[in-house]
Amino acid sequence: MIKKFTIIILLFCAVISCGKKGDPKYIDSDKKTEIKKISINLA
Repeated sequence: MIKKFTIIILLFCAVISCGKKGDPKYIDSDKKTEIKKISINLA
């Protein structure tokens, strides 16, 4: 009984995890970063 129950649970999880998934969509962030270059001249 316990073996049947665990097999059913495992099969159920496998079916759900292997189900149809949508295409990944890239969402562009509104926040933009600025890279500032700082140069130090040592004399």
